[in-house]
Amino acid sequence: MDLKPFFSCTLFEDINFVPKPKFTISQSELRVKSSLNNQKYLFDKIEVEYRCEWISKHDWKKNLPAIIIPIRDNVELLKFTGANFKEHRLDEIGNIIVVDDRSEENIKEVALEYDFSYLRVDNDKGFNFSMLNNIAAKVAHSLGCSEIVCWNSDLWCVDREYFIELLKRHKESNSMISGSKLLYPPLAMSKVLSAGEDTQNIKAHFSHMSGGKWRETVQFGGDRWVRSPDSPIMVSPLHYMRFAKATDSRVNCDRGASFLTGALHVWNLDFFILAGGFNPSLSKNFQDVDLCLRSLEKGSCPMYFGKDIYFYHDESFNFYNNSQEEKYDQQLYSDHVLFGKIWNDKIVRMVW
Repeated sequence: MDLKPFFSCTLFEDINFVPKPKFTISQSELRVKSSLNNQKYLFDKIEVEYRCEWISKHDWKKNLPAIIIPIRDNVELLKFTGANFKEHRLDEIGNIIVVDDRSEENIKEVALEYDFSYLRVDNDKGFNFSMLNNIAAKVAHSLGCSEIVCWNSDLWCVDREYFIELLKRHKESNSMISGSKLLYPPLAMSKVLSAGEDTQNIKAHFSHMSGGKWRETVQFGGDRWVRSPDSPIMVSPLHYMRFAKATDSRVNCDRGASFLTGALHVWNLDFFILAGGFNPSLSKNFQDVDLCLRSLEKGSCPMYFGKDIYFYHDESFNFYNNSQEEKYDQQLYSDHVLFGKIWNDKIVRMVW
């Protein structure tokens, strides 16, 4: 089976697309069906229908970037993040789009209360981070934006000037994709959301950092690759200098990188569209790394801008759902297999 047709968002091919209050798109996606003894895999082709509702804020400004915030339920988190945006007046320097992923809670009411644009996306397959961002990116492109910022719902601004500086460096370097240094937030911020001293993520994955030693240390400081012989991925992407001090010269710098974290991405929107956007078949994991590597193949190096600027990322909210069960399932396994199938041979030549 030729897998490449399933790696791009077909919505980007519609040059006449105009967002309506209600619209539906169809996307072909792949998911691993089973594996054979010789490490070959069988894939299922899935046709997914995304049913969308769109409400634009009244003063949309096409000269500003679109800041895309996907979220499912967790109204209190959205309120906290919305208040952070208002405190630093980010809505004055960006068009905020809240992307509501099948929520049962009233995310719409909160988004409109903050005067953010609202995009609801329903489907019968489940969570697809790639398509949530792709659909919002296409909406922003149709409304005249030249840049998008992919912004996790648990990502918070520390200083308005840091965000302005990130956008400035992105433009002045002629970068197609840029990111920045991310730190774990101070306890006072997480306590607002009842995260506690040691989150489930820290306890399960980084138990050696228990007792709050990880607070205000580096969550993402750039790219790192490690051998992973027991995984479908030969060389795996990891966060560089996790738990380091923010002032460490290895992270407090500006440099090129092989990938950036999807928690905070600034993209030239024309480039994002032409590249096909995030891989729709990588629903939960690796879509950020995948698109960065595709950018490298096209001759555009992702830029990490971490010199004296940073943002807070409360990563704990990403690893567990409301029942405190880890979000590992067949789709996440499929993402690992597919990423390895696409990049195993190339990564060794490109970055190892």
